[in-house]
Amino acid sequence: MLLIVYHVSLMYNSRGFLLKAPDSSPIFDIIHLWTHPWRMSLLFLISGVVTGILLTRQTPEVLRKARTRQLLVPLLVGMLFLIPPQMYVCLNTSLGVDISLRDVFWHYLTLTPIPLPDGREVNLFWMQHLWYLAYLWTYTAILTLVVSAWPKLLPLAGDRLTPRLAGKWILIFPAILFILLRLTLRPAFPPTLNILTDWYSHSIYLMSFLLGVVMAMRSECWEAVVDARKPALILALGCAVLLTMLFPGLPAGEPDMWQAFAGRVLAGTFQWCAIVAILGYAKVWLNSENAVVRYLNRAVLTYYVLHQTVMLVIAYWLREFGLMSASSFIPIVVATLAVCALCYELKRRLEISWKARIRAGIA
Repeated sequence: MLLIVYHVSLMYNSRGFLLKAPDSSPIFDIIHLWTHPWRMSLLFLISGVVTGILLTRQTPEVLRKARTRQLLVPLLVGMLFLIPPQMYVCLNTSLGVDISLRDVFWHYLTLTPIPLPDGREVNLFWMQHLWYLAYLWTYTAILTLVVSAWPKLLPLAGDRLTPRLAGKWILIFPAILFILLRLTLRPAFPPTLNILTDWYSHSIYLMSFLLGVVMAMRSECWEAVVDARKPALILALGCAVLLTMLFPGLPAGEPDMWQAFAGRVLAGTFQWCAIVAILGYAKVWLNSENAVVRYLNRAVLTYYVLHQTVMLVIAYWLREFGLMSASSFIPIVVATLAVCALCYELKRRLEISWKARIRAGIA
């Protein structure tokens, strides 16, 4: 849900995006500043925890096959049917091209570039928001292949790393790693979301994923997370305030050396402390079966795959009728959630009906 709020805010803040509203506000820059440093790292860490738990219950080969089915099928279907409408919106608004949706699909599926008014050409075959599925499958495939070749790897890694992820070290050790990666790799390899060249993002997200794998079955780590939740929350809020003071608007031009250095140190600290605070309070408040969370766990992939296309189509039609402004931010968020919820319910009911028919046919 926060991802939907974040992506809708990209249409209103100072950063480039597929579709931009006619007016923007620094408030929407704050949404980016306060959520972007930790949001995706948290998702990869949770994915790593789930992977670590599953590796104690099934073989790496079985897990790899299951993840291939669960991740690559939605990725391919989404790229075939959900990315072209996003390209249609971008071409007809931000890039100034008058083109039909049918022609966008044709150029997209045939991998032929589209000429722009300024003489350049644009290739439409992008993953857009679906990059997470490709990255997660890649990390899972690498890990399961390595574990197949070296079965004792995870126990050994856990024994070595657990002392650095327990007690007070749960806040210190990972935060230092995140800061060092921001200081060294980010300037040389800025995030691109191109899976072949995105080295800084891979370092951050793969590390988050592997931290989750190592922590998965280690009770010492989760006890440390719960104990550290209050100082982690205080540090995270402090970093968020300082980042807002340091970067009151985005983008604010090229920051000077010391501003960039301070920003990366604060962002790295904020990144990990926010994750620890969220996990710590979640373990205290939601450490039991919950029907709502259980339902949303099953629905989350559908929401994730659909949401960006849904929100862009809604925003595009609001723009066509002259209704897209800062006041339409919340309506777009609510409408996107509602459409995703309806689509998931339709999918769920079709699956139930299909399974019932199969059982009836077998009987």
